[in-house]
Amino acid sequence: MNSLRIWFKKVGRAKYISHLDLMRSMTKAIKRSGVKVWYTEGFNPHAYITFPLPLSLGIESESECVDIRVEDGVSAWEVKERLYPQMPEGLDIISVEEPFCNAKEIRYGRYVITLDFENKADAEKFASLSEKLVSEKSLVCEKKGKKGHKKIMKEVPLGEHIFNFKAEAEDSVLVINVDLSAGNPVNIAPNLLIGAIEKQSDVIPVYKKFEKKCLLTENFEIFR
Repeated sequence: MNSLRIWFKKVGRAKYISHLDLMRSMTKAIKRSGVKVWYTEGFNPHAYITFPLPLSLGIESESECVDIRVEDGVSAWEVKERLYPQMPEGLDIISVEEPFCNAKEIRYGRYVITLDFENKADAEKFASLSEKLVSEKSLVCEKKGKKGHKKIMKEVPLGEHIFNFKAEAEDSVLVINVDLSAGNPVNIAPNLLIGAIEKQSDVIPVYKKFEKKCLLTENFEIFR
């Protein structure tokens, strides 16, 4: 039994696929590919498939990954060749390789956020406010959480979870590059950051695009 990490893109309409549906799609694609995967034992055996960090709905990604276990003798090259033509639209295989990092090493996600405004002045105003709020570490967002068995909304201070923030406006488009806390114990999606800024702004973007570029370890090295 060998462990392999499949790297793929999640772009276009695929960004609206929920994590549960993504898992189902990946399971079906692997089954159709004929790759000899390792199955768990017990009364309900199933293929070992695990995502190191699920992606929030509505966010595109240039670097998603899923871990599988295959039978001895199955190579990474074989998995890629067999799986590539079976993937749904918007889920494109990049590479298949042996895992280098453990999922527990994930600490940050690197994002590019593109915001369109009605005019250049609004884009520059939102950029200025964003930089001010981030530098003051005053932003707060609401995240779903649990209290016992009950689901609740809780406030999360964002100041300690925002890194390497940079906002650049060009004409009516604002591009934000930022690293956000990811994995355990806190996972901050970029839409939460923008939502927190919008609450304190009198200008709102007319279009928003969120892209995850990669995951990072504690030393801001790329998770592989």
